[in-house]
Amino acid sequence: MSDQQLDFVRNLSDCPIRIADILRVARKYGIFILAMACLSGFLAGLWAHFQPSLYDATALIHLDQHSSISLNSSGGASDDYSLKIQTQIVGLRSPAVAIATMNKLGLAANPLFNPSLSRDMSLPQVRDGLVGSFLGSLIIARVPDTELISVTFRSRNPVLSALIANTVVDEYFEESFHQRYRSTQDISAFLTERLDSLRQKIQSEQSELMSSGLKLGIIDIGGGASGGSSSGGGGGGNSSIGTSTLVVETSGLLEQRVKSQADLYMAEAQYENLLHNPEAVPPADIPGSSEMQALVTQLSTARADVAALEDRYGKNYPPLSQARAQVTSIQADIAAMHPKIVQSAKHTVESAQAVLQSLDSRIEALKEQSQNSSSAIVHYEVMKSQYLSDQTLYNTLLSTLGSGEIEAGMQTQVLNHFVTAMVPGSRSYPNVSVVAVAGLGAGLVLSILVVGILTLSSDTVHSLEQIEQALPLPVLASVPEFKDELAGNSSGDGLALVTLLAPRSASAEAYRLLRTSISLMPTQKPHRVIALTSGGPGEGKSTTTLNLAVVLASQSKRVLLIDADLRKPTIAQRLRLNATGQPGLSRYLSDPSIVASECVQAVPDIPGLDILPVQEIPPFPSELLSQPRLGELLEWTREHYDYVLIDTPPVLLVTDALIIANHCDTLLVVARIGVAQRRALRRIRQDVAKYPGKQFGIIVNALPFSETYYSGYGNYRKYYGGGYGGYGDSSYYQDGFSQNKSEKK
Repeated sequence: MSDQQLDFVRNLSDCPIRIADILRVARKYGIFILAMACLSGFLAGLWAHFQPSLYDATALIHLDQHSSISLNSSGGASDDYSLKIQTQIVGLRSPAVAIATMNKLGLAANPLFNPSLSRDMSLPQVRDGLVGSFLGSLIIARVPDTELISVTFRSRNPVLSALIANTVVDEYFEESFHQRYRSTQDISAFLTERLDSLRQKIQSEQSELMSSGLKLGIIDIGGGASGGSSSGGGGGGNSSIGTSTLVVETSGLLEQRVKSQADLYMAEAQYENLLHNPEAVPPADIPGSSEMQALVTQLSTARADVAALEDRYGKNYPPLSQARAQVTSIQADIAAMHPKIVQSAKHTVESAQAVLQSLDSRIEALKEQSQNSSSAIVHYEVMKSQYLSDQTLYNTLLSTLGSGEIEAGMQTQVLNHFVTAMVPGSRSYPNVSVVAVAGLGAGLVLSILVVGILTLSSDTVHSLEQIEQALPLPVLASVPEFKDELAGNSSGDGLALVTLLAPRSASAEAYRLLRTSISLMPTQKPHRVIALTSGGPGEGKSTTTLNLAVVLASQSKRVLLIDADLRKPTIAQRLRLNATGQPGLSRYLSDPSIVASECVQAVPDIPGLDILPVQEIPPFPSELLSQPRLGELLEWTREHYDYVLIDTPPVLLVTDALIIANHCDTLLVVARIGVAQRRALRRIRQDVAKYPGKQFGIIVNALPFSETYYSGYGNYRKYYGGGYGGYGDSSYYQDGFSQNKSEKK
């Protein structure tokens, strides 16, 4: 990782997010965030206003699930209704329904639907493009907690929207009907063949029964055994109980055979339908039918997704290959499962055949037993039962075939028109207010994201905690911002110092707190030499030095302020001292003949404060400060002043501050909120470690007033009485300066 990336990661770990940080960022960037959000909302609303109007027309379909009349007396289990509704939804969105609707309404030649007017539907690319555009405007959804399906189409023309929505429903109904009709015809043809063979069998049984009845003197075939049952056959009474048992057992077996024969016919019909019609829906009792229906639903959905992606992004859109691969995979799964479904249907047929063969074998055995019986009427009754059972089966199949309800016992869904789509009277898209609100929210989120990235990636310190983390030194004072306190008090004649213009302000009180912190620091010498520096320019180092000198001088202390910034001196200019012929620091260091007292100038407006300005800027400041004359100067100042304050250049720009630190008791680092850099503070931490015998401290400058201790008082100016903060009477401090001046005189 690069140094910049390491700094970014370190900043993230060193900056725990607090509510105060969020409020600070909100105050700093609030106008930007609000402006970006409003601009985004305005542009989104303006874009929506000039977009073409689109209209939605909705038709409702009622899907009623029920069981058809089944030849299976036990009925079938109900399919999962949600899966059935999803199947209908996928069917409504199928490309076949879309193509049928477009052909019926001539949408390829309608400029409202097809602005390009590519009419040749035989070309695959034209057809796929139109289908994708059609399905992109078609919305099919289930109405929650109902049996209704909504079919919505969106178009630029309200009349066209209603027409297409209704036509989609009609075309799907027709396609669904044709699909069921084809399956019905296949099953009907199969059952017709079975009815023909069954009719021939019944005719043969009827002839045999009539012949046997004539021999026994029985004329009515449809009734029970007539009088001939007691006179013919020469049967003895001892065999009547046994023969009656044969009749009862035979009748029961024949009833079972009717049911088994019907099951066999329907199983064979289903098997033939699945074998010759791959698109046929397998019945619910076939193993794997639900999985097959789910795969068909997934295939339709995947094809619709492919068509929508091609229409929106073109055929070269990279994700299309993945979507097509999914379609191919589902088709392979369907192809692999279809033989299993057919095999399961075949097993069902074989099982039904085995049951029927078992019943036929038992019935034939009873027939032989009845023929060997001593009573001829028993054989007649068995033949009559066989005839009646076959006739019942024939009538049942004939009735079912005639009524058309031959869905092979499968669950079906009846689709009905519930609500016809009406021509919409107002546009549905775009909704200018909704789009504007969405744009406002998007702009808000985007601006917050940008501000968050800028804040987290910034190396600038924005709070006291960040300074303490980067430079673990004691914080002697936190000076709040005081631009407002100087705004109405600066004058052309006075000094622009907050300790003079606003002596009762929170900022002036912070400098007094700094004075107290310095006085409480342990020292072995009666006089202190204090150097003030910063990591970079613009952090308020000189301003802090001047205000500290003022509050120290207000305690009747003799204070000397040395301007040691030999490259860019500002102290004399800030104090508005007139130019004199006295030598300055640079001449003192370079000329051994000059004594220190010749370089010192008094500040007229601040009793007790003297300064030693630079005067001339030397060519090589660092070499000049390295001379022994600097140590001699500071030894002289210790004898004549209580406090010596040295304003040094930024410590990271030049080595002057570190050279001066060798001769000082205390080195104070000024760090300005919003200007100081974490990297600079970490470098200072490495530099101060080279001076284990020195005292160090931090002065936090320009701290937001809301984060200072003074904000807890509410209105600090009113807490100690009227006029506090420098806007009122400051005679107390002026009297103190006057008294100090008179005492010295």
